[in-house]
Amino acid sequence: MVVAARLGEDGVQEGARRHGEDLALDIARLLEEDIVFGRLHPRERLIEETIAARFDAKRHIVRQAIVELERLGLVDRVRNRGAIVRVYTEKEVEDINAVRELLESEAASYISLPLSDEAITELETIQRGHSAAVEAEDRRGVFRSNIAFHRALFAHCGNEALSEAINIFAQKSHAYRSIAVSDRKYQAWAAGAHWDMIDAIRHCDRARLVALCKAHLAPSKDHYIETLRSRYR
Repeated sequence: MVVAARLGEDGVQEGARRHGEDLALDIARLLEEDIVFGRLHPRERLIEETIAARFDAKRHIVRQAIVELERLGLVDRVRNRGAIVRVYTEKEVEDINAVRELLESEAASYISLPLSDEAITELETIQRGHSAAVEAEDRRGVFRSNIAFHRALFAHCGNEALSEAINIFAQKSHAYRSIAVSDRKYQAWAAGAHWDMIDAIRHCDRARLVALCKAHLAPSKDHYIETLRSRYR
């Protein structure tokens, strides 16, 4: 077991004794945020010594964290260079987005309407937190509460395998979702779209819900492709 002494600065309880695997996952989660928030850029190398010093962690723990990031599709291992932040090609981004549209539209069509008052209240509570994070310009809060909203929403599709697939492909999209936590106008639009989804659920308007879920994915994809064309060609 190890002590996460410096992780407290990044939101993990200081002094907490943790298993190595847990600590590696915490480090991976925080590095994931660095990628999403643009603090680590596409093609930037992840230097094990620097990461180990930042989190006061052993090198093997850092390697475990990098393996997790690779599993999530956020970094690539390049011979003689180590791990670098992954650059998705335009086709890869289009392919991921197409799969997400299929999965999330299908899940929205499966949601049993009307939802219970309890389920709607849960979505409203999560969204109030998301909207508050947008208003406070809390990027971490925006990122995490957005994930929580969509997971709670699609959990109601009644198909655990479909929900799991949605979460996997949503995770892959984190590498190109920097607009979601960096553009205030987009954040306000996304929060409004979440409230619209809740309204569609409350009024049992399935067609509107499916359309909203599908339209919700395009801006991040389009922003990344535009950036890719301007910077990496």
